[in-house]
Amino acid sequence: MLNEDLQQNVGLGQNAYAKTQEVQTPPPVDEEGYFGKPEFYDYSAVKLPENYCYDEALLNEFNELAGKYNLSQKSANELMAMAVKLTELTSKNYSATIAEQQRLKIDELRRALINDRDLGGVNFAKTLRTADIAYTQFADNEVQSVLNDTGLNCHPAIVRMFYNIGKRMQNDRVYQVNGAAAPKENREDILFPTMQ
Repeated sequence: MLNEDLQQNVGLGQNAYAKTQEVQTPPPVDEEGYFGKPEFYDYSAVKLPENYCYDEALLNEFNELAGKYNLSQKSANELMAMAVKLTELTSKNYSATIAEQQRLKIDELRRALINDRDLGGVNFAKTLRTADIAYTQFADNEVQSVLNDTGLNCHPAIVRMFYNIGKRMQNDRVYQVNGAAAPKENREDILFPTMQ
């Protein structure tokens, strides 16, 4: 009803209105060369970051999509270059986010160690000195690097372990911090001390 009223108000008959609805706009002219699917897509012109390679399954999926939209090699290259740029930026952002999360985790472990009722507070300096005895004796450079990189050198449980070992080392004459060997004793004297 409303369409009929509109047609009458503008003076169009039924046939004239129908003809205006059938008129279609012509497809856009591809003066820039963005359309026209090639026989196969080749992305050798797209500059890739060092040590970057395409995932074959994802590349095939991209090629199917590019073909579906009748994209030319030029269009596909431009989209691929943007995808590579986006991936590279996302990767950098991800790495920065992971590093920030690791830093926050280490800060949290430090606070937990400082606030630990047995290890921290007024005992903190003594705890570190005693734990360092075992740490320097038993944790070689590789272990120290792992503990430092992961923040586990601040973990209260790890510090407590080194503290307990260091405490035992201070009370035991067999182990020396400077690495001096314990006095050599005969095995028989140790096992059978009364048979001398």
